[in-house]
Amino acid sequence: MLPGAPSRLPPSVSLPAVLALARPGELLGVWLRGAGHRLPLRAGMRSLLIGPDLGALLRRCTRVAVRHGPDVVAYEAARLIAWRTLQVVTGTPCLPAFERLRALFPDLCVRESRLWLPIGLGGPEEALAACAAARIPVVSSRIDYRR
Repeated sequence: MLPGAPSRLPPSVSLPAVLALARPGELLGVWLRGAGHRLPLRAGMRSLLIGPDLGALLRRCTRVAVRHGPDVVAYEAARLIAWRTLQVVTGTPCLPAFERLRALFPDLCVRESRLWLPIGLGGPEEALAACAAARIPVVSSRIDYRR
């Protein structure tokens, strides 16, 4: 993850402390490293849905607890989705049709042979198709979260 980007909570996190972030009646998602599958947890009027897949948590919960720097923070799902980007590693440091991509993705970030395309709720397929249309060789890609 990039500096400033949210990341998974470590397995050592105190679940009672995370539970305190949940609002009464709310199902708070918990993005937890090492969680094998989704696990619901209830205590009184507060509920957690713990899982390793941030996308699944964003679909089921209105807020999700993540690690941001040293802190555990519960963000609105819409805010995390707005940070969603597709990180693309290109096959060359020279991007011949870069301006065509910039027109499609005005907030595009480029560093060396990497691109970060903001996709929000959009699918990565659309962004990869735009790279192919611009004849940008893609070596690998992954979903990332950037502020």
